[in-house]
Order: sequence, then structure tokens, then C-alpha cells
Amino acid sequence: MEGREITDSTYPGASQEAVERTLRFALEIVSDGIWDWNIRTDHVKRSPGWYSMLGYAVDGLLENVATWHEVIHPDDFERVMRGFQAYLDGTQPLYAEEYRCRCRNGDYLWVSDHGRFVEFDEEGRATRMIGAHRNIHERKLAELALQQKNQELLELNRTLEDLVAARTEALQQANRALAEQAALALRLSETDPLTQVANRRCFERQVQAEWHRLQRHGHPCALLMFDLDHFKRINDRLGHPAGDRVLVAVAEAVRQDLREVDCFARWGGEEFVVLLPDTDAGAALSLAERLRLTLRRIDAALPMLLTASFAVGAMCPGEDPVALIRRLDDALYLAKQQRDCVVVC
Repeated sequence: MEGREITDSTYPGASQEAVERTLRFALEIVSDGIWDWNIRTDHVKRSPGWYSMLGYAVDGLLENVATWHEVIHPDDFERVMRGFQAYLDGTQPLYAEEYRCRCRNGDYLWVSDHGRFVEFDEEGRATRMIGAHRNIHERKLAELALQQKNQELLELNRTLEDLVAARTEALQQANRALAEQAALALRLSETDPLTQVANRRCFERQVQAEWHRLQRHGHPCALLMFDLDHFKRINDRLGHPAGDRVLVAVAEAVRQDLREVDCFARWGGEEFVVLLPDTDAGAALSLAERLRLTLRRIDAALPMLLTASFAVGAMCPGEDPVALIRRLDDALYLAKQQRDCVVVC
């Protein structure tokens, strides 16, 4: 994701050091390890989480690119270098690779590695790059096991089809069932189990896709975020089962007002977010006002009026999704101060 330029107005009153510390904390929350490469000096600063993930003592390895090369699995090295060089050359819009890293005990751990240029010199040449590693070992092993299983099934199918033509239909049914199970597993992995709307992982993937569509074609896109007011009171007074029923009712009511192309997700707790492709800020504001009134009419057998605070923002060219979400969060915070209102950012 391309980062928005950090200026003095981004965090009023904060020093550059404080701003960078804040952003580093944010990166550590969403990743297992972060790295910061000074391209001029070849110095690479890695977070304690990076060392811990691989079992090394903090700062126990040389802080340079060569250290990274040394821990990459030999079978992955050439592919990773091609992807990395493609980003450095500008032929790829981002650097993102999955590969194995050697741990201190000699084992290899699957990681997801993403990085971006964040600083440039006067001639436009990159001078600094920041990235993050995530531990995807369990997920990757499951994917590889599934691929192996599929390959074994395909080989078995070919053998059985040659030997017993009458079994062809039965084998096709077995394959269809496997595909359906895989599709179901994917849907479940991207669905909030309580409300049955998309989860955060699914939403972030959709936002990335829509952001790239905006960069290529200039189609408008807006986001809408809302948080149920005083939801803690519902849980405290009526119990968590009652709170869960309210969340389900809210999800169903909002879903009925959305289009097929909209992505409606539970962001966390009592907070929800909607991605609105081909929608400008004005249309998103109208929808937010309509949803705000819809939620007030929900009959959830509550001894209090159900209201929500909304934030609405349009996706802007050059502004990455992380910056947009941060902008929405700030606007939602302002809306929560007043309750039952919509703030446009």
C-alpha cells in the first residue's frame, strides 16, 4: 500500500520522532515483525518482533540486507529476489512475497513480506523502504497440504478412469464435493460467524481491490463506518446474548439497504464498515443518513433507543486504504462525541 505523506498537520503538535514512533506501534499491531531499510547505507533496522518470530536474540544478527538473504530458504530465494527487483525497478506496483525464513533452530517458517518506499531524494530516487512480516506458517502448511491432497486426488482419478470407466461419475461427484468444501471453507474464513456479514479480512481484501481499480480507471468509491452508541450498556444491563441479538438485527437491517456490489463487514465489536464502489461522498452521506434512521427503528426489545454514530469518506487517488481508514476512525471519534449523527471526512 502506498503511504500518504506524513506532514506536521497529520499529528498536530507531535515531533517527527513521535509520529514515526506512533506509526511503528501501528505497524507492530498488524504484523509480527517490521523492517526499515536505509537504501543509501544498506542499514536494516528490524523490530524485536521480527527476531522473536524467528527465535533469534534481539539485534542478534547483522542489520543489513545480506542477513535477509541468508535466512531465505534456498528454494524460494530466486523467486523472492525477482519480485523484490521488480518493485525496485518500478515494474511492479508493490513488493509482496510469501516465502520461508530460517529460524535460529534451523527450522523454516513461512512468512508474508510486504514493503513500500517511504522516502525519496531530490531526484526522486528511493532512499528508504519500510515493510512488515507476518507469520503465515499454519495457513501455508494447510494450503500446501490441500494442494498435495488435490494432486493426489487428480492422480488417483486418472488411474481409476483408466481402470474402471463406470466409476467416473462417482469420482466427479467426489471432486465436486471437495471443491464445494473448499469454497465453503473460504466463505467461512471471510465471514463473521455471528452476523454472517463479511469479516475484517475479507473487507481489507475488497478495499485493496477497489483502491487499485480507482488508480487504474478513476471510478469513485466511498467508505462508511458506524458504531452503535452505548452498546456496552446493552451488554451490561441485558447480558451478552441480548447484545448479540442486537448485532444480528443491525446487520440484517443494514444489509437490506445495500447493493449486491457493496461490501458490508463487521469491523470489530459493535463497529461496522461498508465499501461503496462507484459511489461519491454525497451519495454515501445520503445512505448514512438513511441507515442512521433505519437503526433507530429496529425493534430489538430494548428498554432504550438504539442509535449509531457514522463516518463517511471518499477514496482519493494517491491516498492508500490505511490512511483512509485512519481518516474514517478520526471522523467516527468525532461523531461519537455527539452520538446519533454523521460526520464527513
